[in-house]
Amino acid sequence: MVDPQSFLDLVVATARQKHAAAKARQNPNPTAEKPRDAIFDALHMVGKAIADQGFSFVPSGPKFSRRSGDFTFAIYIQSDRNNAAGQRAAIWVHVMVNSKSLNAWRKKQPSDWIRPKSSFPAPVFGSQLGYLCAPFGWVEWDFVDSTKRRSVADDLIASLRRGAFPLFAAFEGEPEDIAAIANQSLRWPEGILGYLLSIGRASLANEVLQAYLNEQPEVWRDFKRHCSQFLENGIPAYGSVPTDDARSLAAFAVATGLSVNDS
Repeated sequence: MVDPQSFLDLVVATARQKHAAAKARQNPNPTAEKPRDAIFDALHMVGKAIADQGFSFVPSGPKFSRRSGDFTFAIYIQSDRNNAAGQRAAIWVHVMVNSKSLNAWRKKQPSDWIRPKSSFPAPVFGSQLGYLCAPFGWVEWDFVDSTKRRSVADDLIASLRRGAFPLFAAFEGEPEDIAAIANQSLRWPEGILGYLLSIGRASLANEVLQAYLNEQPEVWRDFKRHCSQFLENGIPAYGSVPTDDARSLAAFAVATGLSVNDS
């Protein structure tokens, strides 16, 4: 797998890439392959390899998508804004799971903490592909070199099979399999909690929330404080206060009636 980047490495690399892209735009090479063409060439390779998993390529995304019962599994492709013809044709890959049940349930809820105002439905789960693989971290794939494009595409295919496909398989299992995903170092577990509530598994959602907080003492402490405030004074309007992990999770819990033991 392509080596993941730490946050510091990402910041340094981005600054370097931004500078290189600016120079390339000042002196463009008219004969160089455009980043979009290089990327789509590689994505067609990826598409052929994962077609047996039922994924279809949607060029307008661009993304690969597959429906499975209540769920839609999507692999979104984001091009780096610092791409430059002949120099860089990099992408970031994001994995999303959407649910019809969750979307329908959210529309019936009065609180914006459950149904935040947005132009698109919030997923049950979302992550950069690099965080689903080991070693985990932010990962990009650069297809600018046509002589190495096949091997880079193969690396992306392998990462999808190693990281994204086991995740999708878990969502095609039992609710308990989906619940287990929430304890895999998620930053925002509200999507999975909401899904469990949408299918009538409130007790399982409570168990998931309890286990999540037990693993994160700092979030647990602030979560309890915010819950007490919201129960006494009401939940603040969505967007009126900073939405840190503990605060947003506490607002979600109070709005949905989830509860945990004070241990």
